[in-house]
Amino acid sequence: MKSLADFDNQIHSCSKCGLCQSVCPIYKITGNDCTVSRGQFIMLRGVIKNKLKMSKTINRYLDLCLKCGACTKFCPSGIDVVDIVASAKAEYFKMSKLEKLISRFQKVFVFGLGVRVLKFLKQKHKSKNFDKKVVYFGGCKGEDASVIKLLNALNIEVITPDFDCCGIPFYVRGDFETFKDYMNKFFEKLQATGIREIVTTCASCEKTLKSYKKWSVNSDYEVKNVYEYIREKELKLTLKKAQKVTFHKPCNLSNFDDIRWILENTKNLEYVEMQDYEKCCGLNGITKIGEYKIFSELFKEKRANIIDSGAKVVLTACAGCEASLKLFSLGKYKVYDLTDFLTKGLKNE
Repeated sequence: MKSLADFDNQIHSCSKCGLCQSVCPIYKITGNDCTVSRGQFIMLRGVIKNKLKMSKTINRYLDLCLKCGACTKFCPSGIDVVDIVASAKAEYFKMSKLEKLISRFQKVFVFGLGVRVLKFLKQKHKSKNFDKKVVYFGGCKGEDASVIKLLNALNIEVITPDFDCCGIPFYVRGDFETFKDYMNKFFEKLQATGIREIVTTCASCEKTLKSYKKWSVNSDYEVKNVYEYIREKELKLTLKKAQKVTFHKPCNLSNFDDIRWILENTKNLEYVEMQDYEKCCGLNGITKIGEYKIFSELFKEKRANIIDSGAKVVLTACAGCEASLKLFSLGKYKVYDLTDFLTKGLKNE
């Protein structure tokens, strides 16, 4: 992992043009320049040059960042804001007992005990045998019967090791050591399978697994989303009954064209694109209880856009987004992972 000082040149390359303000969901709510990458870079450069000390106040602004990457996509200089914010968080993490305590709690109870219980309660599904084999990374969701069914329909055998979390919650918190532990465990379990092709359904897991190559010598593997296989093989699906749906695009999803193809080519499925379908759901704000007034505006806006679409079902492709959308739905619509929705509703299942 890089330290904050390693990003000095990138931070310095920020021209302070302010274009990030036009796409940052948090800035649009607060109007505070410290909540957008431009303002944060000014503070962080001060930290690097020893003109400012990393403080609780600076950390608060870093925590308000959704890590959605919207500013990076819009930045003329292509500055990787999420990695810079994470490295800054790591500086604060080293000095904060509270941050370490929260991270420890997450590791032991949320992504430890909690995930193990969810996996235990999940129904197991054995894959059929085929010549082509892929490894499925379920992460916190564990084994996913819907993925196995879809890939088996494409004559692909699915191997399901008991993977842990991809580690992204710890990376964005600045707990790089715990993140490295999860990364190393991933490679240990992958190596045991002898397979180098990995499939996942979660956009955040997909992006994280691909990013491992930046920090590890293990680079002889390929990560794909299940939707890429479906489109490549042009698998046509038919639902038992007509359904009208909309779709929330996760910030980390890079292959929405594949999903759009599935939505538009599945029979008995009417896809309606909601306004700002690609705008962050506000997942990072769920645990920021003290900042609920800010994040509630994001939740309200996303909920309103879903309702205005006229669809009673919203689909997504990220475990975190799915949880966030369900939590703030107020019973106005139902939320499903796209693979689960498709397999449960397939004709002649």
